[in-house]
Amino acid sequence: MTPPAANPLPMEKIELIQRSLSAFGFGLPGIVPFLGTPFAIVALVQNSRIKRRFGAFWNPAQRYLFWGSVCARIGVTLTIILSLLRALAGLVSLLG
Repeated sequence: MTPPAANPLPMEKIELIQRSLSAFGFGLPGIVPFLGTPFAIVALVQNSRIKRRFGAFWNPAQRYLFWGSVCARIGVTLTIILSLLRALAGLVSLLG
């Protein structure tokens, strides 16, 4: 993998901004447990691709990328916690 250029082309800047806003757009519904999990996964994949490809570039939409990632991580965490609690409740009802 080659390192990114020091100064990106205008089309690369546009792509960076669009992908950051897209990650935010997928991260917002990703905060909903269970239903938002596919959106959260897409947002997290977008985030990692952006970081890998445009890591050193200045990103004017960095806040959107950050908050999209935060929302997606919250949604995935809530889904895991609620799934574990539901499984634990089912186990307790079987044993009790």
